[in-house]
Amino acid sequence: MSNSQDPASPSDFEELEPLQELPTEPKAAAAGGAPRGSALQEGEIEQAPLMLQKAALALLVASLLPWFVPEGFNLMRIGAKAIVLFGAWFAYCGVEHAHGKKTPLDGLGKAHKLALPIVSLVIMLSGVVVGAMSGQMLGGVVEALAVVVAAMAWCQVHGYALGGKFNPSWAMVIPLFGLGGLVNLLVAFTLDIDGASKSLAILGSLGVLGAGGFAGYTLLLAIKEAKAHGEAKKRAAAEARAEERRRKRGPQ
Repeated sequence: MSNSQDPASPSDFEELEPLQELPTEPKAAAAGGAPRGSALQEGEIEQAPLMLQKAALALLVASLLPWFVPEGFNLMRIGAKAIVLFGAWFAYCGVEHAHGKKTPLDGLGKAHKLALPIVSLVIMLSGVVVGAMSGQMLGGVVEALAVVVAAMAWCQVHGYALGGKFNPSWAMVIPLFGLGGLVNLLVAFTLDIDGASKSLAILGSLGVLGAGGFAGYTLLLAIKEAKAHGEAKKRAAAEARAEERRRKRGPQ
């Protein structure tokens, strides 16, 4: 049986990173692109990470609407989401700083390599707490957490584009919000509330549902790409061993 049918091992699926041992792809070579291991050029990100980033962006836009709590805009929940977005900016700067880009928060980043990620997490969790205090605790927490997940997923893929590693775990989290969007969509149609609030709830739920479905498809692509990545590693290792044996035997 061909090795191409073997399932991806957990280590292959957990993180995808550029293959250092493989030859430069013809596309990159023809374009004079950067060598493997450096920041990816535009258009060089694999399909799964690119789709996950789009799913995260869709979730971010939809989750800014009052979708889970269909009572229109609430000042506390708006403030909670604003705090989360502020924390997400710290996360973005952390990714940029980790890959040698200049940011307004470089001073904090130089203090410790985990300073920006930790501060970002603290700020975003503070936003979730504010959401819990918005009158409807569950709804406020879910809406704020949706913004957290969307922002963190987007930043993770952005870091991959700059030369980091890709972890598809976020593709398993976003569909959970998509499921919540589906349930909430069915509930929103039956609620006896004003038209504006119902429209916002339906629109937001549709956006969250779409993002969840998109991320679910991304997960399937990530598994497929992980299998191909694992097979490429095995093939490169086998070729390296064969070349080493030929070198040791010397000229025939």
